Parts: sequence; C-alpha cells; structure tokens
Amino acid sequence: MRALFDLFLDICLFRKGPQQLPPSETLLRLCLAAYGLSYLLLLLINVELPAALLLAATDLLLLIGLTYAALTLNGYRDRLLQTLIALAGAGALLQLLSLPVTVWLQQELARDGIPGLPLLLWFALLVWNIAIITHILRRALSASVGVGLLYTLGYVVIVWTAADWLHPVN
Repeated sequence: MRALFDLFLDICLFRKGPQQLPPSETLLRLCLAAYGLSYLLLLLINVELPAALLLAATDLLLLIGLTYAALTLNGYRDRLLQTLIALAGAGALLQLLSLPVTVWLQQELARDGIPGLPLLLWFALLVWNIAIITHILRRALSASVGVGLLYTLGYVVIVWTAADWLHPVN
C-alpha cells in the first residue's frame, strides 16, 4: 500500500507517469471509489447530500467517459486502465489534501472575513490539479504539454459546466 501511495505521489510531483501503474481492474475500482468518496467529502462542505451524490457521480462518469473518448480518438485505448488509475488515484490524493484548505476557506467566508491565504492555497491546489491532469494526459496520449493542457482545460470546462447545470450556485 505504501508503494502505491508513493507512486501516486510521484505522479503528482511529475516524476512518474501512468505507464508505471499496473493495469489492474481491481486497482481501478479502488481508485475510482477513493476518488468518488474523496470528492463527495469535499462537496459535503458546501452541498447537501443528494446534490453531492449527483455531482460526484457525474464527475466520475465524465472522468471515465472523456478519458475513454480522448484515448480512443487518438488510438491509445489500450492505455485506458492505467490512465484512469492515475487520474483517479492522483485526484483522490489531491482532493484529500484540499479538504482542510476548503474547510478553512469556508470558515473565513462564513465570518465575512477576507479569505486571503486560504483562497490562495485553494487556487494553488487548483492549478496543481490542472498540471497533474495535464501531465497524465500528455503521457497517456504521447503528446506535447500543450495538447495535454488543451484536453485538461476541455475536461475542466465540461465538468464545471455540468456541475453548474446540475446544481446552480445562486
């Protein structure tokens, strides 16, 4: 288990790519469950349980579907298992890291305070997450950083649009 954690940490630090992960369906299920659960916990900070469940399920479906589409369209469908494991495992790790920052940010906002440092940390985690997804997709697609970033930004826009459509913030 420690070796797996270290591998996901190395992916998050851009030292390794999805190709170093074992192509295991069991590991994929575990990583998708960890990703979904960690995202659900993050959502529950601001959203009621029914909406959080819907948003987490939608995010999981988009992660799987859009990754499948990107890899299939580029002729790399055989890399799907490892790519999804990398995205879900690294995503779960980053979401767990962002839990305390998100709680802190919400506490500052509730006090009508200026959330300077927590907002800055939250934004840094967002940028890091985008960089990690770009790194994973770039490796999976054997593409440049620019192409990986384009796929990542497309994914982020689609996920945020779906979330806003399913649960509009007033």
